Amino acid sequence: MNASRFAVGLVGLGLAGLWYFAGGAQPLPASQAAEPPRVAAPLAHENLSVYFVYAADALPDAKVMSLSEALERELAIVHETSNVNVLAVENLSPDHELFVQSGDIVKGGKQDRMAAADMLLPPKSGVVAMRAHCVEQGRWTGRGTEDARQFKSSVKCAVGNEMKIANYSGHQSGVWQTVSENQNKLNATLQTTVNAAASPTSFQLTLEAPAVEAKVAEYEAALTPAADRDGVVGVVFVVNGKVTGAEVYGSSALFRKAWPKLLNAAAVEAVRDRTDKLTAAPPSAREVERFLAYGATAEPAARGENQVNNESPNAPALNLAASRSAASVNFYPPARGLVVNANEQVVQATDNVTNGQPQFRRTGRVNIEGNDTTGIRLYRNPLPALPSPLAEPAPQAARPVTPSLPAIALANGTNMNRDAAPQLQAPPAVDGNRLSSSLTENSSTLMVESRDPARQNAVIHRSYLKK
Repeated sequence: MNASRFAVGLVGLGLAGLWYFAGGAQPLPASQAAEPPRVAAPLAHENLSVYFVYAADALPDAKVMSLSEALERELAIVHETSNVNVLAVENLSPDHELFVQSGDIVKGGKQDRMAAADMLLPPKSGVVAMRAHCVEQGRWTGRGTEDARQFKSSVKCAVGNEMKIANYSGHQSGVWQTVSENQNKLNATLQTTVNAAASPTSFQLTLEAPAVEAKVAEYEAALTPAADRDGVVGVVFVVNGKVTGAEVYGSSALFRKAWPKLLNAAAVEAVRDRTDKLTAAPPSAREVERFLAYGATAEPAARGENQVNNESPNAPALNLAASRSAASVNFYPPARGLVVNANEQVVQATDNVTNGQPQFRRTGRVNIEGNDTTGIRLYRNPLPALPSPLAEPAPQAARPVTPSLPAIALANGTNMNRDAAPQLQAPPAVDGNRLSSSLTENSSTLMVESRDPARQNAVIHRSYLKK
C-alpha cells in the first residue's frame, strides 16, 4: 500500500468527523477527547484477542436503548407478521430511541429470526417494518410456551463473517447454510450435539446449548470487564491470530450496550474454530489500525467512477433509469440486481444465476437519471404493507413455500418471487427507521456503515468483516 493510498484510507475511517492515524495502546484522557481515536493493545483469552477502539463520543446526549435492553424492560415489541423476511418492531419508550443492529437474533414467534439491517427508531415510533432472515427451518408454530405472535428476547446475534455477509446480502438460503455450518463445527469441536431436540435447526437454541454456554462463559468471564473503560467506542476481534472483524459505534454508551452480544458471538466463533495447530501471533495495535483504515476505503472501479458493470466483462456501463429516491432496484434481465443508497451509490449486487450467491460490487456513484442505453429496465422493490392491526392470522397447515414479499413482474413476464428464498432486496430505509446504510467493499474487507441524517449524518455504527 503506497503512502497516498494509506493516507486516503486513514481519512476514510473517520467516525463523526474523526479519522484514524497510527496510535498508541492507552485510552484517551478526558482532556484530549477531541484527538483522533486509537486502538488499544490486545487483551486475550485462549485463541480470542480483543482490541478496543477509543474515540471522542459523537453522541454524548443521546438516549438510546439496545434491542435486548428494550425487550427486557418491555419497552419494545417485535411482532410476528407471518412473513418470513419481514417482521415489525415498535419502540414504546417515551424518551429513548431504539437501536436494532443487523444480526440481532430475536427468539420466539413462528421461527427465530435475525435483523437484516441496522435500525434506529424514535421514541413512541409506532409499528415499523423490520427486514429479517430466518435462523431456523421447519417450525411455523409456537414453540413450547412461547408466544407465536411476538418475540420476547434478543440476547444472541450472528456468529461468523459468513453468516453476517449472507445476512447483509439478503441471501436467506445462505443464512440457513451458515447456521448448519456453525452447528456442524461446534459439534465437532465440542464433541457433542449442540442441536436442540425442540428444534434441531434453531441457531438460537444451539447458542443456548449447555456445552456451548459453558465454554463461552470462560471467555466472557475473562474479557467482559475489560470493556468497562471510558472512551471505548468499538472493538476489533482476532481469532487464532487473524483479524475477523470489528464493530465501531458513535458513542461509548451504545458500544457498552452492544458489548455482551458482541463478546458472546466472538467467543462462540473462537470456540467453533479452536485448533491444536500453531497459529500466528496476534497483530500489533498499529496493524489493526491499518485494517480499520483500509477497510473503510473502496477500491476504484476499473471503468471509471460512474460505471458499474454486469457479469459480462464486455458489458457496457449501466446508466440506471430510476428516480433519485429509489433505495432498491432490480433490473432486467432478472439474473442481476443492484441496491442503490440515498447518495446514489451502488451498495449491493446480487447474481441469481449462480444459485443466488451475492456478488458485491465496488461502491461508487452512478448516474440514475434519464434512460439507460443497454436495454436494461429497472423496477422498484418496496416492502409489503404491514397487517393492521397486528393480529395472529388463521392457523396454517404448513409453513408457506414462498414468503409473501410482493412479486415483481419484469418485461418478459418473469416473476422474481419464484424461489422459496427469493433474492429480493427490500429498501434499507422504511418509515420510522432513522438510519441510512451503505456498503463499501475492497479485496479484503466488507464494511457496512449506518448514519443518522437527523444528526448531521453522524456515523451510528460500522461493521467491518474480514474476508
